[in-house]
Amino acid sequence: MQRKLLIGFLIAVLAFLLTACGQYAVSRQVSGSTVEVTDMIGRKVTVPRNLKKVYSTSPIGTIMVYSFDPGKVAGQNNAVASNAKYIAETYRNLPVVGGTFGSEGASANMEKIIKTAPDIIISAIMSDMDNATEVSAADRLQSQLGIPVIVINMNLTSLDKAYEFMGQLMGQEERAKMLADYCRNTIIEMKTMVEKVPEEKRVRVYYAEGPAGLATDPAGSRHTAVLDFVRGINVAQVPLNPGSGQSAVSVEKIILWNPDVIIATYAKTSDSDNFYDFIRNDSKWENIKAVKARQVYDIPNQPFNWFDRPPSINRLLGIRWLANLLYPDYVKIDIKSETKNFYELFYHYELTDQEVENLLKNSLRNGDVQW
Repeated sequence: MQRKLLIGFLIAVLAFLLTACGQYAVSRQVSGSTVEVTDMIGRKVTVPRNLKKVYSTSPIGTIMVYSFDPGKVAGQNNAVASNAKYIAETYRNLPVVGGTFGSEGASANMEKIIKTAPDIIISAIMSDMDNATEVSAADRLQSQLGIPVIVINMNLTSLDKAYEFMGQLMGQEERAKMLADYCRNTIIEMKTMVEKVPEEKRVRVYYAEGPAGLATDPAGSRHTAVLDFVRGINVAQVPLNPGSGQSAVSVEKIILWNPDVIIATYAKTSDSDNFYDFIRNDSKWENIKAVKARQVYDIPNQPFNWFDRPPSINRLLGIRWLANLLYPDYVKIDIKSETKNFYELFYHYELTDQEVENLLKNSLRNGDVQW
């Protein structure tokens, strides 16, 4: 009797924990060729057991699927150059079908999606999305296309869980474990390092977006999650715009904020090869602390931006890069070696030493790795 009571108690506790944690899993077999999935937002969906092609509604999920196997990506959201470096040829040759960000509007070509014949559709959600709205959007898309839609949570600090779930879904548990372990170890290792930075040593940072650097996002945005995580102080005092973000600002505002460091997603609009050379030709920027001290850096962005846009798995390497850049005395890592490791593991590409130099050009202090 006592044994039965104990077993019953343990089952009840387990059920409570699974419910409390919003458990998701590839759960029970429906037929020989399908399984029922409880996705990462709690929806139950029946999907094929063997997945050959997967379409994601945004680059956030597409990059994750690519990291498992480029051959399983059904279509591109945005076209990449035919000679794009670090991208598998099989991916470059895929049809461009566009994408949609769930409740944030649709730009995908529905006919093209159907033509690529994906077994499932992945919809990636972020921390600032409303779950109820995303459930409705996923159900609507599934009804429109007649293709199972699976929602995954791509928040920066839970990417390990997303990989574990996707590994079950795609029948690639061993590969998923490697990728999930990297995600988990990165978060733990970097969190441990940056938490040792004293408050008085924290660096004030402006994140420059747009062709002239006059757009940005505040702390708490999905677009600044890397900066928030490494405990950089985001100087931008602008509204938090959900979705695409990018609040317009003036140089006068940036002068008032007077950041110690500027990091930029630089869209080349002149002969300048980097953002520092671009703004030093504009006298309005010259009295900003970061500009005077030459603490202006381009964010590495090949094949995907390490910081944002899309805010996908590429941010894991962005954490290592930015933490090392801002706090070299506390985050003592070999970023060149870390870059090689990441590209081989996630992008299936072995970088040469010269390619690493090219990737990190204009992105390191004095052009050197900080130890």
